[in-house]
Amino acid sequence: MRASSIDDNIFKRRMPFFETDQVKFHYEEYGSGPNIMLAFHGFGMRGTQFRHLEPSLGARYKIYSFDLFFHGHTSLKNNALDVIRKGMTPTEFAAQLKPFIDQVSKSAKISLLSYSIGSCLALALLQELPEMVEEVFFIAPDGIKPNKLLRIGASFKPANNFLWKLVNSPKVVNFSLRLLNKLNYIDDSLCSILDREFGTTESRMVSYNTITFNSKMVFDKEKLAQLINANNIKCYLYFGRKDVLFPPSIGKEFSALLENSVLHIEDDGHDLVNPRLNNVIANHLAVY
Repeated sequence: MRASSIDDNIFKRRMPFFETDQVKFHYEEYGSGPNIMLAFHGFGMRGTQFRHLEPSLGARYKIYSFDLFFHGHTSLKNNALDVIRKGMTPTEFAAQLKPFIDQVSKSAKISLLSYSIGSCLALALLQELPEMVEEVFFIAPDGIKPNKLLRIGASFKPANNFLWKLVNSPKVVNFSLRLLNKLNYIDDSLCSILDREFGTTESRMVSYNTITFNSKMVFDKEKLAQLINANNIKCYLYFGRKDVLFPPSIGKEFSALLENSVLHIEDDGHDLVNPRLNNVIANHLAVY
């Protein structure tokens, strides 16, 4: 693996890319605190999503907020369909980012922040590099208990082939979203987000690529809990009471396995990265 040089002079110039043999990662920088935090946004967003949480986190952390695969300016060097369908395992992803972590952390432990599907990447680092993690912030996280529909779409070949056909079928996509919303499988806020993200052929391709490429990001929550407890990692969990995609029952079940966790259930849906959560996190950091 070839990691690009990211010495202090480069950071002063705010160079926003980190390059490996397989990926060109783009990231945003927020905060000026002494602790290092890596952040991974939700579907359809960019690394800029976490600027909303800078008021609560910025004094304590230096935040490197990455664009996910197929989002923003992060890109695979080989984005052929067979590569996307092969996906990337947690071990492979951790190997891609470890040189970056080594450089910015200078051997100190890091924190992780993630929202929705971005939590799969945070969980990958947590699982593969638990000794390097001090605390984690999971917001409406995917991965702890995967959404069944997304998992089938990613891993079951006939369903994945159907998703591929939807890239060029906007009317079918629109009908499917209306049906899922009517059946309460997705809430209104998520339906609104998906309406925007599935609006063009290009955005539907991003959806297919993201879901498919994440097919190898599979985790065992009991084993994750054991790693968290064994490494004394502080875990903050935030869920929306009205979230039907990743409901608060996931947080309740997972926090029951943890020795050092904070669970907060906000009276909201899936769209949680907002000023209200900013205030909640600020209060938690002041108390815990």
